[in-house]
Amino acid sequence: MKNFDPKYNDIPKTEIHCHLEGGIRTQTIIDIAKEYNLKLPAYEVSELDKRVKVFDQLRDLQAVLDAFDIFQNSITSPAVVERISWELFEDCARQNIKLFEVRFSPDWAFHGHNLNWDACLDGLLRAKDRAENEFDMAIGIIAITSRGMGAASCVKTVDWAIRNKQHIQAVDLADGETLFPISDFAKPILKAKDAGLKVTIHSGEDTPASAVLETIQAVGPDRIGHGIHIIEDMKAVELVREKGITLEVNPWSNYLTNSVPAIESHPLKKLFDLGLRVTINSDDPEVLETNVNNEYRIAHEILGMSMDDISVCNRYAFEASFISDDAKQRIWNKYFKVSNSN
Repeated sequence: MKNFDPKYNDIPKTEIHCHLEGGIRTQTIIDIAKEYNLKLPAYEVSELDKRVKVFDQLRDLQAVLDAFDIFQNSITSPAVVERISWELFEDCARQNIKLFEVRFSPDWAFHGHNLNWDACLDGLLRAKDRAENEFDMAIGIIAITSRGMGAASCVKTVDWAIRNKQHIQAVDLADGETLFPISDFAKPILKAKDAGLKVTIHSGEDTPASAVLETIQAVGPDRIGHGIHIIEDMKAVELVREKGITLEVNPWSNYLTNSVPAIESHPLKKLFDLGLRVTINSDDPEVLETNVNNEYRIAHEILGMSMDDISVCNRYAFEASFISDDAKQRIWNKYFKVSNSN
């Protein structure tokens, strides 16, 4: 479903919800496996795609998360982190994404091969600097703490992010919300806030609106990843609107994870029409075989958003971005201001 239609590709874009671990090219997985003697179920792109990509709607979010095992095992060294980061930024540039935030879970991504977190961050930063220079982008970094790895992992990740806050702008709590409630992680997340980091939380993806209410009450996040099920409760809608919380929405992902039963029923436009600050993102572009252009196509051609509506979503993402004001304002003034002047 990747899309390079000029109608969408030529638009300068923002993206603020994209996972590094879900953005590894299939050929790169094969190259890494050959270099590091890793076992794969197939060594041809067309065959391996059948094992590492989600093309059809699965039973639930967990079924999609299970597809990540091969991706995780591919993260074998800081040099690999630099390569996959660079290639993700290169793929962003092909879509005319100019303001981009990448997120990753260091404990989940790096523990399989016992990698040094600081060395891996250095690799990511080298790729970031190169991409910002070559593609004239602004790139931000978010450190994820994965619920499934437990509260101790959350503490470790937050402390590491705080130590590196000159490079990391925010923390995110991700993974299965049903099994691991926000209450288990509130203390370290609040510590991150106190240290000056921004906070975004995966909530309301495959859980009801009540989960989003609990998240807001527990940690008061700046943004919420997904959050689509607030549409089921106007109290939740009103709270999100009142607090000005930006939603990082990923339509195709929500369909593939069965968080919405059909793509036509996705509430993106309804949330937008209710005055919520929604943004449009790809989530895991390689795993889900999508890109931001495809998400724009869905928003416009299936969900009925106008191109002006999509332009407003771009502005919402710019305003909510955790990238430094100077860096993102320069990019906005250069690439977005004319197209958003109306």
